[in-house]
Amino acid sequence: MAVLIEAISVVIRLETIVAKYRGGVEQYVRDCPNSTLCMDKDIVRVGFMTTSDAIDFVKGLEKDGFRCVTDGEYDEIAIVDQFEGFFRPCDWLEFTNSAGGKNIERISACKIKGAPIDYISKPEGWNYETSISKRAMYVDADEFAARTTFLQRKGNVYFYLDKLTGEEVCFQRTIKRNLNS
Repeated sequence: MAVLIEAISVVIRLETIVAKYRGGVEQYVRDCPNSTLCMDKDIVRVGFMTTSDAIDFVKGLEKDGFRCVTDGEYDEIAIVDQFEGFFRPCDWLEFTNSAGGKNIERISACKIKGAPIDYISKPEGWNYETSISKRAMYVDADEFAARTTFLQRKGNVYFYLDKLTGEEVCFQRTIKRNLNS
């Protein structure tokens, strides 16, 4: 088993959520800040469009006693980039960006180290044809700023004009909410 990794993902051991999150897995699922949650029997993943939103989410969990980094390595929580993998060393997870089956193009996934990938858990309603996996490309922050012009914001969705392609691009910022409060 494995979980889908798109954009910037926060991955947590399921057993850690059971042990530390007030209300357990059911409450964690209810408190999830967006519709990207997916899980297998070992890990839970939530995705974010920006690194800063993922870090804010992790900081909220750390306030509740979760440990993200210990001695420079991921402990109970890992932050994973769809293109680059782990931001720090992680000895309990494995990342691949060549997962998928015969009918699916390349997607990224994480799994507990040593576990087989016989199935990839995806968020409810996920579809490859409309997914970030199919449409995304990596652009660093400086290139994005130089290449785009801000058009508008609708709620928590930001729209830009890509001056290189002439296409409108958008990304959704996570609505901030207090976890476990």
